[in-house]
Amino acid sequence: MVKESANFVIVMDINSINDHSPWWARAFAIFLGFMLLLTVANFFYLEIFGINGINHYTFADAPQDPGVYPGNGTEEEQRNYNNSLREWEDYQSYMEMMDDLEESYVTEISQIFAVLTILIGIPTIAMFWTQNEKMLHFGLAFGAISVIGEVWKAYLSSEIVATFMESVPGGGDYAWIAKTSIFTSSMCGIFYIALAIVLHNMYHNLNEMPESGFHLKVDTPSVERAAHGDNDIQH
Repeated sequence: MVKESANFVIVMDINSINDHSPWWARAFAIFLGFMLLLTVANFFYLEIFGINGINHYTFADAPQDPGVYPGNGTEEEQRNYNNSLREWEDYQSYMEMMDDLEESYVTEISQIFAVLTILIGIPTIAMFWTQNEKMLHFGLAFGAISVIGEVWKAYLSSEIVATFMESVPGGGDYAWIAKTSIFTSSMCGIFYIALAIVLHNMYHNLNEMPESGFHLKVDTPSVERAAHGDNDIQH
């Protein structure tokens, strides 16, 4: 009577699974670097030009009050008056919106969060460039600052901008965009957080999983040979 036995143990190497190119994280670090450059540019832009910034009134004369309607004027004069009056009212609504935004301290809040973004962004870039184990902590902090700052600014400005859009002919149809900006403004920060979690998992979390999770032991029926005894094969 002949019996043979074989026990197979297949061990998957975690390091081979976890061997990702560093350029996935470095690409994200480069992207964050561009975002920081834009943040710095926006900081100085607000500092120099204020909340009004550079607009279509900057390079042209501001509309003037057209005065009294020319009831006895020609048809062309009345048409020109109506056009001038519309431009004047749009200008007044725009300046009122800018004044409301200035009083809401959107500029100051934008600059404060710009500084915080730069302070946390520089080490965040370094963490992702080197795939440091702290990359998740800094990535979450960077994303959280982005979410809080953008949602706060949207909360302060959305109603002001919506009111202005409703005052412009046809603008009321798009006022909902401003009103929903509180929710949409957080998308960038959520994107940063999601990428930080994914990249951290790529480079670090697999190493923390128990080794038994990657072991598979297969036992086959035992067959013994009279001449050779047990034949156990282990891989």
